[in-house]
Amino acid sequence: MTERFMTRAAVFTVVYNDKGELLLQQRGPHSYLAGHWDFPSGHLEAGEDMRVCAVRELQEETGLSGRADDLRLKHIDHYYIEVDYLNFVFELRDWHGDPTIMEPDKCSDMAWFAPDKLPEKCVNVVRAYQAAGFGSSDELTYSVTNQAAYVQLMGEPLANGGLPAPNPTA
Repeated sequence: MTERFMTRAAVFTVVYNDKGELLLQQRGPHSYLAGHWDFPSGHLEAGEDMRVCAVRELQEETGLSGRADDLRLKHIDHYYIEVDYLNFVFELRDWHGDPTIMEPDKCSDMAWFAPDKLPEKCVNVVRAYQAAGFGSSDELTYSVTNQAAYVQLMGEPLANGGLPAPNPTA
């Protein structure tokens, strides 16, 4: 019998401060896309609501708290290169706490950035959301990240013979 196709789901939370800057964290040296900047993010657990996952991951990674009901789904990125992912990007404007690196083994830095002054090395989801206008429209936006789109978004070739190095613990 042929195995049924399965895809993975990941959530990303865009948090803005009162200056309109967004919070990014730099992936640690042993993470997938090490050194690249990313939104607080994580993988959906079995049976978990995406919004609950986004709030949980935000708390686990940054110490910030928010309510699942305050999240707004802004962008979906269908990523398929070495694995198939649906990446859901949520925006959270009402949050509490002080951003803190809670997982130093996965995150080496954390900082606020103006949307027009992002660091050079950002993960593909940050670049895809940037290309979609950072949620400036009330409409849900969608992107596809295949090999060609990856190279265009990231401004660099894929490693490992055309595939980013997989890291199941990232």
